[in-house]
Amino acid sequence: MFFSEQQSEIGTVSVATTEFKGHDVDFWAKTLSDRIVSVGEECHPVIAQQAVAFKDAVLKLIAYYMREAIKSDRTTLINELNRQGHEDVAEIIRRL
Repeated sequence: MFFSEQQSEIGTVSVATTEFKGHDVDFWAKTLSDRIVSVGEECHPVIAQQAVAFKDAVLKLIAYYMREAIKSDRTTLINELNRQGHEDVAEIIRRL
């Protein structure tokens, strides 16, 4: 009988924790930009410099739009709470 061994790699697993809160926009923007853009250790220094500059631009863009998405979601939540008569809770969320 012929047996074939198969191997697969699932990648690196990392854990980041917080205390009494979730991760902030900067954490998620950095995590995502690290996943989108990587700089090879052995690439030409000029190319590495360009890749790092591009990665920084991607990080800033991700962070900006994540903050805008959070504002938009809060607006939706506040309006829904107001619509249902929970103005006090809506005001608390508006102040966050």
